[in-house]
Amino acid sequence: MLKFSINKEELLFSKLLEIAENIKDSTSLLNSLYLDIFNTNYPDATAKMVKIKGIYERIAMIREDIISMLYGEAFLPDFKESMLTLTQSLYEIMKSIKDAGRAITSRKPDEKLCTTLQSNFISYLSLIQDGAEKLVLMISLLKKDIKEAIRTGKEIQLIERNGDEIKDLMIQRLYENEKESDIISILQLKDVITFLDDILDGMEDSTLSVETLYATLKS
Repeated sequence: MLKFSINKEELLFSKLLEIAENIKDSTSLLNSLYLDIFNTNYPDATAKMVKIKGIYERIAMIREDIISMLYGEAFLPDFKESMLTLTQSLYEIMKSIKDAGRAITSRKPDEKLCTTLQSNFISYLSLIQDGAEKLVLMISLLKKDIKEAIRTGKEIQLIERNGDEIKDLMIQRLYENEKESDIISILQLKDVITFLDDILDGMEDSTLSVETLYATLKS
């Protein structure tokens, strides 16, 4: 079992955990935002989008703190590179969450298309929330038991693969309704699906960064 005891490393991992916890909070907001859209409650959806943007800005600041730490302290080069990659992966997850919220709130989406895809969206958003919870667990385990963190990462990778199946079904159903909907609405929801997919892809990328970190620590 690999553990970390140096204060600067503990501070670094605490900041990563703070990012992961903020990501988890933002996925809950995103889920609620989409439910507001499905219920045509656009003002509440817009208000939640403002909160998501606030979390995104907070994470961007934490990311800058981490980068400053990594370049300002005496970390081993391989460790520094792995941590930079992990930090960037987490940041990209949050960016995709923001983009997924912006895409669905930028204009009122076609209500018929939303109704057609609603169950798929709810299933996908549920996977994203599950992934976010495991992301928090994975990051919290880094300084305690990195092997267990990797096992949790494998569960996130499975969630990502399940998400791909739902994404493919959603794209198929979207194009099946192409003749009955305007092209802008089709493109809008295609962007939405893409950004949701990017969230799970980013989570998978973060698990690969953890695996790289473990390999670095073993060498």
